Amino acid sequence: MKYPELLFIADCYKYTHAAMYPKGVEEVYSVLYCRYPGLDLSALNGHIVAFGMRQAIVKLERLYEEFARTDKAELKKALDFLYRDFMKLDSTQKSYDVLIQKWLDLPPTMPISFKALPEGTFIRQNTPIITIECSQSEHCWFVNFIETYLNSELWKACFVATKAALFKRIEYDCAHEYIDESYNFHDFSQRGMNGVADCYASAMGHLLFFSGTDSIMAVKNVCDNYGADVSHIGSIPASEHSVMCLGGEQNELDTFKRIMREFPLSMVSIVSDTWNLWAIIQALHDDKEAYEMIQHRAHPIVIRPDSGDPFKILTGDAEADDERVRLGVIRLVDRYFGLDKVRIIYGDAITTERARDIYEWCKMHDYNPTKFLCFGVGSYAYNSGIRDDVGLVSKMTWARIEGKVYNLMKNPITGNDKMSLSGKVALKHNREVVQFLDSEIDDDVLTRDLALPSFQEMREYSKKEFLRAISE
Repeated sequence: MKYPELLFIADCYKYTHAAMYPKGVEEVYSVLYCRYPGLDLSALNGHIVAFGMRQAIVKLERLYEEFARTDKAELKKALDFLYRDFMKLDSTQKSYDVLIQKWLDLPPTMPISFKALPEGTFIRQNTPIITIECSQSEHCWFVNFIETYLNSELWKACFVATKAALFKRIEYDCAHEYIDESYNFHDFSQRGMNGVADCYASAMGHLLFFSGTDSIMAVKNVCDNYGADVSHIGSIPASEHSVMCLGGEQNELDTFKRIMREFPLSMVSIVSDTWNLWAIIQALHDDKEAYEMIQHRAHPIVIRPDSGDPFKILTGDAEADDERVRLGVIRLVDRYFGLDKVRIIYGDAITTERARDIYEWCKMHDYNPTKFLCFGVGSYAYNSGIRDDVGLVSKMTWARIEGKVYNLMKNPITGNDKMSLSGKVALKHNREVVQFLDSEIDDDVLTRDLALPSFQEMREYSKKEFLRAISE
């Protein structure tokens, strides 16, 4: 039996709370916010990037619409399955009928109102991202039912966007400017995500700050939600180890030539460490035909080392016997071809720490890595996080019970770090978080406008937010 997906989006304990609320609850209000992010955010002056809110809400609305269209008899079967068969609740107790009826009484339109930050807003800890409110007393239980869903949908999008901003800071510190269309950090993470749906939602975070991606599900997201404008993003033809292996080790040089001939008017990336990285660089230099092809191409080729210690491979290993290895790929390519003719991409195990170390080495040796070096950022960086890294939590902070307003606060004596926000909240345009409100204020960055911006508008806003955050 296929039941509506909405029935399966929460932690199990959420399903019985509707029978536990006190009588007289008339309105409730919850806040999703970043409590204490675990990431090292010093490079961003303590900021997390809030991203993905509107897509999560739209997806939730679609799930609700599917639920609302379901025949009531089928819903009753599904609810009995969950409460009686799975949770083993006794169907003769009063609370059982209360819980079932709460679901059956839900209206055709989701009884929730949201406010959300603009996509790509840079925020500090304990800053609200979404507020969730219900003013229909019989449906107040539904506010915290959707908490699990919002947390699970949003934390990864915020995490990837924040990691991308950390990479952007490395580039910015080197270039001393914000590069609008940058391919210096390229998203390689799709194969390492938790399925393509995960990549669809989270890989957009990279595109807030960079133009290069091989995560094609992010491109589908652009097409589905942002007007299919791909003028500011892209990728290039590239080989992989299977291509090189099919040509054979003895014919690796010929494989390079063949690939260059197939793409004479495009940049093309060619994996270079299938066997001996240093030998193939040498062969490309020593072979007259290959060398001339490289020197006279309309666009440079990109060689791709893909294994080993990124720092040593690129900058050199002083303890190596081979002079080429001591020089490293950057200096060797510069000496043999010129970095305007052969560029470099490294896409294995790249972290912000490794990227910054390599950028610092380049600056010390009078190289500008933004002109010739690309890092492929894979799941090692973009799928290595957990929800605690961005500190995402949801808490009910305000309620009206029998006409009286209450500012709710969690404040455990055993863990003050878990003290919650309280009351209705706002984020003023000076970025001050205001709590203990009973009504909305005009000067609030959180907005009821949940329409998706255009892709370019979102990138421009993220740029302004980035520059604001690092200047604080």
